[in-house]
Amino acid sequence: MRLRMAILLPALLAQVALLPAVSAPAAVDFRFAPPEWQTAICLPDDPHKSLVDRGGELLYHYGQGGREFGTRVGVEVTANAVWQRQELLSPRIPMVRTWRAADGLEILEETFAVTDPRPADQEQPVLRRLDGGSVNRDWAVPPAGVDPVMRHILVHQGGAIRHECVVPPGGGRRIALVLCEGWWKEPGRRIQILRVEGAEPRTVDTVDDIGQNVAAAFWFDARDVDGDGQLWIQVEAAPQASDQNTILNGLWVFPPDTEPDSQALLEGELNRVALARANATTPGGPLRDDVMLVRVTNTGTTARTVRPRLVVDTRLPFAFEPQTQRVRVNDHETISASLRITGVAGAESARRVMQLESITVAEGASVTFCVRYGGGGSRASESVTLEQAMACRARAVTYWEQAPLPYGRVQVPDPNVQALLDGAVRNIWQAREIKQGLPAFQVGPTCYRGLWIVDGAFLLEAATLLGAGQEARSGVAYELTFQQPDGRIQVMRDYSKENGIVLWTCVRHAQLTQDPAWLESLWPRLERIAEHIRTLRQQTLTNDSRLDDGLLPAGFPDGGIGGVIEEYTNPYWNLAGLRAFVQAAQWLGKVDTAARWQREYDDFMAAFRRAAQRDLNTDPQGHPYLPIRMDGQDLPQRGQWAFCHAVYPGQIFAPDDPLVTGTLAMLEATEREGMVYGTGWDATGLWNYFASFYGHAWLWQGHGDKAARALIAFANHAAPTLVWREEQSLRGEPFRKVGDMPHNWASAEFIRLAVHLLALDRGRELHLFEGLPADWVAPGALTRLDRVATPFGPMTLNLQVSADGRAADLRIEPLSDPSCTKIVVHRASWTGDSDSRALELDPARSHELHIRTSGSDLDK
Repeated sequence: MRLRMAILLPALLAQVALLPAVSAPAAVDFRFAPPEWQTAICLPDDPHKSLVDRGGELLYHYGQGGREFGTRVGVEVTANAVWQRQELLSPRIPMVRTWRAADGLEILEETFAVTDPRPADQEQPVLRRLDGGSVNRDWAVPPAGVDPVMRHILVHQGGAIRHECVVPPGGGRRIALVLCEGWWKEPGRRIQILRVEGAEPRTVDTVDDIGQNVAAAFWFDARDVDGDGQLWIQVEAAPQASDQNTILNGLWVFPPDTEPDSQALLEGELNRVALARANATTPGGPLRDDVMLVRVTNTGTTARTVRPRLVVDTRLPFAFEPQTQRVRVNDHETISASLRITGVAGAESARRVMQLESITVAEGASVTFCVRYGGGGSRASESVTLEQAMACRARAVTYWEQAPLPYGRVQVPDPNVQALLDGAVRNIWQAREIKQGLPAFQVGPTCYRGLWIVDGAFLLEAATLLGAGQEARSGVAYELTFQQPDGRIQVMRDYSKENGIVLWTCVRHAQLTQDPAWLESLWPRLERIAEHIRTLRQQTLTNDSRLDDGLLPAGFPDGGIGGVIEEYTNPYWNLAGLRAFVQAAQWLGKVDTAARWQREYDDFMAAFRRAAQRDLNTDPQGHPYLPIRMDGQDLPQRGQWAFCHAVYPGQIFAPDDPLVTGTLAMLEATEREGMVYGTGWDATGLWNYFASFYGHAWLWQGHGDKAARALIAFANHAAPTLVWREEQSLRGEPFRKVGDMPHNWASAEFIRLAVHLLALDRGRELHLFEGLPADWVAPGALTRLDRVATPFGPMTLNLQVSADGRAADLRIEPLSDPSCTKIVVHRASWTGDSDSRALELDPARSHELHIRTSGSDLDK
C-alpha cells in the first residue's frame, strides 16, 4: 500500500459512527466480492503477467497509453449477450471461463496462457527481457544525428529493468547501455545503478552526469561468473533517487573484443555488428501466446447465424495486415483468429472492431473458434488454428495439474476455503519472478510488481509453512541484497521498519526450517542491522523533535498514512525485530550477545512506554487506544496494521496488556462486513488482508473464535476467481479500488491465518485448533495438515469427524524437535463450550484419540 490520501477527520469520524454494522456470515459464498476484478493466467515465475478482467477481456501494457492498461482484447459474439458468471477451470488451473447468454445462445470464453515449450528447431533468443515492464514512445528528444530509436525507452514502474543474455558457460561479452533522460531537468531525480554480471556497477544521475535529452553510452565487460550460460543485466533505481521508475533507451550485446565506440553506437552504425540488441521497438523477452477459445452453443430450436467481432482497444501503435490476417500491436505483438477478418471499424479511435466471418450454429449444436495474442519476443509467432488451440488447451491443463507447487499441505472441510488456499499458492508463484538468479516473491502483477520488505516477509513465511523452505530461503537471500554499507536494509526511503522486518524474517525462517547453522552464517549481517537500529535510536536524542526521543526518527507509516512524520509503525516493527534478534542469540548460545541486546531492547521498550503513555487517546466509544500518528490527527483505526503485527508475530506485548485490549476493542467497534473499516488508504473502505493481521492479533490474545470469523470474512471478500483486491468499497457503495489485483500479500495472509488457526507455536508449546471454525467439525468433516512447518519440526495431523457428528478421531504424528515441551489440543470449537478442558500431549509420541464432540469423555 503505497498511495497517499488526505482526509477530513471530523467528517470521517461522523461517517464511521453513523454506518450500520453488517455482520459477517459463517459460510463462504463470496457475498462481498468486488464488482470488478482481474485474474492472472500467466505461468509460475513468468515475466509476462497476462491478466483477464471480469468481462473476459485480456489486459496488456499496464501503465501505458495514459490509462491503466494500454491494450485490451476481447470478443463480441453478438451485441445482446449478457454476462452470467466467471470462474476458473479449477483452483489449481488458471483457465478463466466467462459465461454469457443471449436469446437462444450460450457463450463460453476460455482464456489461458500457452504452456508449450519452445520448439527445439526454433533458435533460442540471445537476449531476453525478464522484468515484464513496458515501453514509452517519443519520450526524449536526443540531438540530431542520434539513432531515432533513442527517442523511446524501456521503462519499469517502481522496479528494475532486467535482461538475460545467452552465452557459453563462463563466457564474456561487451555490453553497451544507453540512457537519454527526457523528463527531468534537475539532478537527483533519476539516479540509476547499472549492473552487469562480472563487471563493476555504475551509478548514473541522468541529468547531473548526462543532461536532459542528451544520449550517453556506458560500456561493460561482462562475464558469466556463475557459469550458468546466462549473463544478467539490470538497471535499478538508486535508493536516494526521488523517482524510483527505471528507464533504458537501448542495450547492445557485442563480442568481447569489440572496440567501444560511443559515437558510432549512438548513430546506429554498430547495430549491424551487434550479436543482440533491445530497445522499445525490439524489447526482447521470451515469446508468449495467450489463447481465447470461444464456444457458441445454440439452445434454441432453429439454426442461428452470428457475426462475431474481435475488439482490440489499444493506445499503442496499431496496424492490420490483410495479407497475413494479423493485427499488429506495439510493432512486435500480434493478434490473429481462426476465423477470417473481413473488415476493420473504428480506425480513428483506440477501440478497433474487427469483423470476423459469420458462423452458423445448428439447433442444439456448438461451434468453437479462437483468438491468439502473441507477444513478448522481438518476432511474432505464427497464427494458430483451432485444432492447435485445442491441443494447447489440453497441454495447459496437464501442465497445471502437474505443476510442482506446494499443494496439499493443508486440507479443510469448507470447499471454498480450500479453493482459496489452493488458489493462493498458485497466485503467489504466478506473481514471483527470478531476479539476479534468485526467486523474488512479489506482491502483484501491476502497480505492486516488485519487492517490498514487509510484504515479502509474509510471502516467505507462507511458502516456508507449506514446505517450500528452500525456495523461500532464496527469497530471503534476495532481500538481503538490499543491505547497504552502513548495515541498514533499504528498499523504501524513510522506512526504517525494513530493518526490524528483515531481522524477524531471518529468525522466523531459521526456526521454521530448524536450521541454526544457516542463521549463524548470517549473523554478522544481522548484527549490522541491529547496530543500525541502535544508531537510529541515538539520532533521536540529538534531533529537533522531542516526540521520538529514544524511539526512531520520523518515518513513513504506510498502510493508510502518508508523509514522513513522528509515528509508531517503525518503532513497532523495530522492537519486534530486536526481540527476534535476542531470541536468535539465545538459540545460538550467544549468551553475552543476547544479554547486551536484551538491554537495548528493554531501553527501547521503556522509551516506547513513555511515549505511549503520553499519546494514549480514546475513541468515540470510550476505548483507550494508541494512535499511529504521535499527533493523533487521523481516524483511530488508520494505519493500525503495525500495531497488529506488534501483537503477532512481534509478540512485544503481554497478553493482558491494556494497550492491546483497548486498541483491539477500538478496531472491533469499526467492523463492517466482518472487517475493520477505514484502516487503509481508503478511509471509507476495507483493506481486505488486514483481516489476517486483525485475526492473528485476536488469536494470539486467546480469542480463536474471533480469529476464525476474521478468516471467513476475509474469504467472502475474494472474487469468484479466487483473488483479492488490496482495498475495496463496502457492498452497495460506489466502487473505489486501491492497489493491485491479484494481491498476493493477501494470498500469503490467507494461508498464514488458516494454518495458524489449526497449529500455532507459543513459546515452547504447539497449540492445535485454537481457531478451528465450528462448521469444520460438522458430520463427516476432515481437517488435515501434512508436514506443515513449525519451529519443532513438520506437523502432521488428521481430524476426522464421524458421520453422525458425535465424535472425532484425531491422529497426530510426533514432532522431531525435543525443545517442544507439549502439544495442547483446544476443544472449544468441538464441544461448543468455551470452558472445555484442553488436552496436553507428549510431542515426542504419536497419538490416536477418539474425542466426543460434546462433554469431556476421551478414549486414547
